[in-house]
Amino acid sequence: MHYINISDLADRDWRFLEPYNTSPELTWDMHYGRPRNMLEQRITRPALGRYRACLSAVRAARQRKSAVLVSHLPNVTLATAAMARVIAPNCPHIAFAFNYTHLPTGRRLDLSRSHFKAVQEFTVFSRYEVRLYAELFDLPSERFTFLPWAMEVPEVAEDQPRPFERPYLCAIGGEGRDYRVLADAMRMAPELRLAIVARPASVEGISFPDNVKIFTNLPAPVTWAIAKQSCGMAIALRSDRTPNGHVTMVGAQRLGVPLVVTCSVGVADYVDAQTALMVQPQEAADMAQALRAIADDPVGAQERAARARANAERECDPRVWLRYFVDLDARFKSLV
Repeated sequence: MHYINISDLADRDWRFLEPYNTSPELTWDMHYGRPRNMLEQRITRPALGRYRACLSAVRAARQRKSAVLVSHLPNVTLATAAMARVIAPNCPHIAFAFNYTHLPTGRRLDLSRSHFKAVQEFTVFSRYEVRLYAELFDLPSERFTFLPWAMEVPEVAEDQPRPFERPYLCAIGGEGRDYRVLADAMRMAPELRLAIVARPASVEGISFPDNVKIFTNLPAPVTWAIAKQSCGMAIALRSDRTPNGHVTMVGAQRLGVPLVVTCSVGVADYVDAQTALMVQPQEAADMAQALRAIADDPVGAQERAARARANAERECDPRVWLRYFVDLDARFKSLV
């Protein structure tokens, strides 16, 4: 089959799983939705680049009997499904990396329920999301497949200056985070140091103590250098049902960085008490205690990180995704 991928976040050198694929029976095409001219840069609502990429992909799918549409993330999935319904109604459609930070409501939810009915399969980053999205969009749970976030070991910038001269902790990411609880925890632990790398909106309006440094919109290799140089990473999630933080979590695990993570059913497939220190949501004292434990017991922290790293190497390698597509290819061919 010929897999036509659409993403509005990826750079134009992104080839998804093509570099890992050795089967001539699986072929790949990419359509990029990031703004590529002044008009698309100025008009973001609607996201012109996204709709241009989706339209291009759907038109390409109509011209090829073996085509399968693969939309990445929910917004691209909705746009692709809406266009495919008219232009290429018989083309299979896979919603890949189907993960929300904020669930749709109102008119957006109604549109999603309508257009998602034509999507053959959704891959989600946690088992919790299978039931969550099936119920939300009134779809059979069998259409949702748990496929853990996968990535290579992150690229780390060389000779990156440390944010602190002394040992420090870090916190990275923006989706579903609770940076207020981290600010409160660091006030309770003035002897610790914390470097946060996040989007501006994630930390806006939060008063941080002097033992915290904030960095925003850093290049990924610089961000991962800050993580790797730290003695541990805190992933503070908003609630016990937040299904976010997977990218940061797996990246840290692949680098061998010890973790403190909020207890959430949305990340239970990635961490437990054997691989991270787990804390209750919105509990600053619990978070402060865990951060101190990372700093005070580096041997125990590294033992947990080593177990997490081994799990991630086995379960969160991009070749796990490729196996999914090999199996998917066999299923599609059995129906022809």
